[in-house]
Amino acid sequence: MNKANQVYVFNGQKSGFASAVFSDYQQAEAWIQQNYLSGILTEYPLNESCYDWAKEQGHFKEKSAIDRAPVFIAQFVSAYQRNWHFEHGALMENMDA
Repeated sequence: MNKANQVYVFNGQKSGFASAVFSDYQQAEAWIQQNYLSGILTEYPLNESCYDWAKEQGHFKEKSAIDRAPVFIAQFVSAYQRNWHFEHGALMENMDA
């Protein structure tokens, strides 16, 4: 993703909702480390859905009507989005590697 066109969203372990959104990775990582947090930091496209981004990038192709259904689009995330796993503030695994 273009650096100006993404945000970094942190979802704490066992949380149903995001707890923070940052404009750059360094700010997100510093906050996670400072607070010894566990969870997943995910890079999301800004002003665009994950569904539309994945289609535009060629990472996803609609194969049936189900792939265009509102419930599918509303829950869509792409395996091509960058993710980082943190445990107690430490980067455990770069899920993007």
